[in-house]
Amino acid sequence: MNIHDIAKLAGVSKSTVSRVITKNGYVAPESQKRVLQVMEEVNYKPNMFAKGMRTNRSYSIGILFPDLSNPFFAEWYHVVEQISESKGYLNYICITDPYGKTEMKRIDDLLARSIDGIIYFSYQKQLDIITKLKAISKHTPVVCCDEMMIGEDLTHVCADGKQGTYQATRYLIEKGRRRIAYIKGSDAYQVAYSRYEGYLQAMKEAGLPVDGSLVFNGDFKMSDGMEAASCFMKLANPPDAIMAATDLMAIGALNYLNAQGIPVPEQVAVVGFDKLQGTTETNPQLTTIELPIETLAIHAIETLISQIEGDKAVIRKVFDCNLIVRQST
Repeated sequence: MNIHDIAKLAGVSKSTVSRVITKNGYVAPESQKRVLQVMEEVNYKPNMFAKGMRTNRSYSIGILFPDLSNPFFAEWYHVVEQISESKGYLNYICITDPYGKTEMKRIDDLLARSIDGIIYFSYQKQLDIITKLKAISKHTPVVCCDEMMIGEDLTHVCADGKQGTYQATRYLIEKGRRRIAYIKGSDAYQVAYSRYEGYLQAMKEAGLPVDGSLVFNGDFKMSDGMEAASCFMKLANPPDAIMAATDLMAIGALNYLNAQGIPVPEQVAVVGFDKLQGTTETNPQLTTIELPIETLAIHAIETLISQIEGDKAVIRKVFDCNLIVRQST
């Protein structure tokens, strides 16, 4: 079964079928409905290799993740996969590493497979990678999805984590919390540092000291949140609130407090960051800074496909985060 057969069965021209398949050019709604119906009836799948030969595209996208254990990436990709599939693109997922050591090789691997565009996530900001991505973007579109890329001459779609954490810290201060602890990412990672800066800014503006014993370097894992809370609550003067750079670490802290019988939020309030799906299932439900995952995913993939299909302008989209107040505060 080929395009000629589909055209004959649908009673339209070959060019009409081609426009329906490529989604390029006007097709009368009635004709499009007939073509799609015939394609479904005969289970016709377009030959993407042949289409790529005609358009000089591979209809494939490379996506780089630094850490597949982070549930944020799974939620983000669930949205992206549906859109890229509907547009006829295949995704190649490459897992690098939290320290960025394999990023250069993975980028070269994707380019060797003639991908049409790259979506880039990292826990690091490395000058050699930025230089490479800028060079690549002159012929292969690149969309960066980390806020540490704000200010670089690269297309980026990200959220303002500093603003989100600042807003949440102000909320806790206004609720009367004064000993606010913070679980940040490891100093080896740069990706979430701006979130910590938002906490520091709010504390400074309120005239509250930042006690070094109330700042813990985590590794974005739930176990780090538990360890941090254990350290905090064993202090002679423990915190009355705990914030974390990710929901996973906040959930870990919440689990420790629950296990020790420490009432939340009466004695200690807890705030996370990301608004992952599991935050509505904690006890009590976790207050979190909403990273607009769905919005970020939609704009990232749609921006990349738009650039693949001809829009060469550098796009900069930065979205605000919202505080979602729940029972843990």
